[in-house]
Amino acid sequence: MSAPAPPRLRRARGHDGTLAVTPKPDPAALHAKPARWDAASVLTVYAALIMLAPATQTVANLGALGAPATVFAVLAFLWFLAGRLTGRLTLDPGSSSVRKAMCVLAVAFTLSYIGLSGRSAGTLETQAADRALILLLIWCGLVVVASAGITDRDRLEVLLRRLVLLGTIVAAVGIVEFFSGWQFTSHIVIPGLSTNIDPQATGARGGHLRAQATTTQPLEFGAVIAVHLPFALQQAGDPARKGPGFRNALRRYGPVTTMIVSLPMTVSRTAIIGLVVVLAVLMPSWPKERRRPAYLMTLVGAAAVRVLVPGLLGTILVLFSSASGNSDNSSQARTKDYAGVTPYIKQRPWFGRGPSTFIPSLYRYTDNYYLLALVEIGVVGVLAVLVIYFTGIRAGRLGRKLSVDEPYRDLGQCFAATFAVMLLISATFDTLSFPMLSGLLFLLFGCSGAYLGIARSEAAARAQAGTA
Repeated sequence: MSAPAPPRLRRARGHDGTLAVTPKPDPAALHAKPARWDAASVLTVYAALIMLAPATQTVANLGALGAPATVFAVLAFLWFLAGRLTGRLTLDPGSSSVRKAMCVLAVAFTLSYIGLSGRSAGTLETQAADRALILLLIWCGLVVVASAGITDRDRLEVLLRRLVLLGTIVAAVGIVEFFSGWQFTSHIVIPGLSTNIDPQATGARGGHLRAQATTTQPLEFGAVIAVHLPFALQQAGDPARKGPGFRNALRRYGPVTTMIVSLPMTVSRTAIIGLVVVLAVLMPSWPKERRRPAYLMTLVGAAAVRVLVPGLLGTILVLFSSASGNSDNSSQARTKDYAGVTPYIKQRPWFGRGPSTFIPSLYRYTDNYYLLALVEIGVVGVLAVLVIYFTGIRAGRLGRKLSVDEPYRDLGQCFAATFAVMLLISATFDTLSFPMLSGLLFLLFGCSGAYLGIARSEAAARAQAGTA
């Protein structure tokens, strides 16, 4: 039997100017018909369901866990398990860090859930804890399907492009709401669904209706757009997507413009903090020829918002100034929360009172996920949540170091920016208590693991080709 032919090699310049050698793709593989359903396709359906279907509507008989995206996530995980049983899908060890982090979170939730039996909890709290544990399993399934199911760079990029498109649609709906005063979710009813989650009233702030779109409230809307923005910026700057014509320019810069314009329309500090964090993490990593136009566009965008929506920027500035001077009702309420929850924390400091058991109708709002997590899942749980955020940042940064072409390195920085946003804004509202944001977070967490696994595989292939 003849020995297998050596891999064909391709030379390319890396980001530091050195010559990198990568295996050329197999021509037979290029012409192979792709599978109709792979992890990227399955997760696209999940993303469309969670972002386009109003977050307040669920299947009536299933209650709070009956959102179409939640039901589909269970089916997606069963699809993955079937693939594992047939040997079609495998667990890539290069992406294992995100799955290990989910194990840490699962242990923290489970210990807190077990501790619930040690106190006299009411029926509402027990049911909420049961839902939280089921939701945790769904989050784990999303991470496993994304991190282990996506092993090809092209498929990961396809999924992220689809996520940006969906995020653009949500942002556009929010802009329409802001200017028209017509609230989307209050007029749309999907057959077979009913309103199970009470939407939090958006109201008006500074005379402006706050954008919400298909989310449950403006804070969630701002956070959802903020975690999509890094990938929209990366795709806009990708040299492979450059080309002449208005249509191509619209395809590249339309999503970025729509998302950035929509963020101030939440009239919230959280959205602005998210925008600032994204720019602070991404822009220093860009080359000068890209940073300078970005600075200019930031100034032009701020001026355009000031002209198109008189008073909006002033209202946002007042929010920050009043917060720093302790004259804002929202800030004062958050300050009072610390004293209000201290007795509950002292009762069960390590594992908390039980996941999702600090129900606002029974106790109070916290408007700070770290504070809420400290009450519900204790110090151990807060540390587990931080493990999730820092693992996502690490996956992006490490994958960036292993990659040689600039667009793929930029993608790693995008994952770092996304989880940096979540790290900071979790101190401003109850991030993981919101269905759309939490679902997208763990979907992107799984994608960050897939990104790192792909980067490691490509680095190993380059090393093997270099020693051949």
